[in-house]
Amino acid sequence: MRLPDFEYFEPRDVAEACALLGEDPRLSAVFAGGTDVLVELKSGLARYKRLVSLRRIEPLRRIEFSERNGLVIGATATVNQVARHESVRGRYPGVVDAAMSLAADQVRNLATVGGNLCSAVPSADMAPILLAHGAKLRVASSDGERVIPLGRFFVGPRATVLEPAEVLVAIELPPPGPGEGAASLRQGGRLSLSLPVASVAALVAMDGPVCRKATLAVGAVAPTPILAPSVGEFLGGKRLSDEVLAEAGRRAGAETRPIDDVRSSKEYRLEAVMVLTRRALRKAAERVGGVVS
Repeated sequence: MRLPDFEYFEPRDVAEACALLGEDPRLSAVFAGGTDVLVELKSGLARYKRLVSLRRIEPLRRIEFSERNGLVIGATATVNQVARHESVRGRYPGVVDAAMSLAADQVRNLATVGGNLCSAVPSADMAPILLAHGAKLRVASSDGERVIPLGRFFVGPRATVLEPAEVLVAIELPPPGPGEGAASLRQGGRLSLSLPVASVAALVAMDGPVCRKATLAVGAVAPTPILAPSVGEFLGGKRLSDEVLAEAGRRAGAETRPIDDVRSSKEYRLEAVMVLTRRALRKAAERVGGVVS
C-alpha cells in the first residue's frame, strides 16, 4: 500500500512546530524517525493530512547529563544514540537494557525515545525503565511549557495527556542516588524482533544485601505501562533472598491486567511478569554489589 497524500513541513524550532500543529491540530502529527507514524499512514491506521517533522530542530537531539540535574534526553534523540551515550552507559544501565531490546539496529538508528513514549502502546520498550527512574516529560505549546510526570502521561492504549498542538521536548531523569542500580528485561514472542509480551524494569537502592527502596514498572500487561507500588512497599528494608524475590514476583503479577491476544495468553504473560520481576530485581541489585542470597 502506498502512502496517502499529505502536507509536509520541517520547522526550524519548536515554536514554529507548535504553530504549524495549531493550524489544524486534529489532522496533524509530529514525527522524527517515522517508524510509527509512516507505518500507520501506509497501513491506513491513521489519516493525517499534515506531518510536521522535528528532525531539523537540533536542540531536540541533544543528550546531556550533570551530577546535579541528572539526565536530559532530547525527544528526537534516537534509541541508539541513547544506548551509546557515555553517561547513559555509565550511570543508567537499565536504560541501555531497554534501548538495546527495541527491534533491530537499523530501527534503533531511526526510532526516537520521544516517539516510543508518544506512541503510547502498552508494550513500549522504553516506558517501564523510564517510569522506574521517575522520569518527567517537558512538553511545549504556543502557550509555553509544562512538565508531566511520566506516571501521569499515559491514559490508555495509544492515548496520552498531550494536547493536539503540544510537542514533547525532552525526557528528564534524576541523577542516580547512592547504592542505586537498575535493570530492564522483556519476554518476546517466538519470532525475533517481536514486541514484548511482558516487560519489567527494576530500580533498587541497596545497603549491602538490604534493599533500602525499590521501584518496579511493568509493560505489555495492562492498558498502559504501569508502576507496581506494592513491590516497593514490600521490599523496603528486606534482604533480597530467593524467597523475598519470589514474593515480589507474585505481588507484581497481582498488579497486572494481562489479556489474551494473538501474541500471547494472559496466563503466559502473568507467569512472565513474575519471572522477569525476580530476574530484574536480582540484576539491578548485583549491578551495585548487592548480595542476593
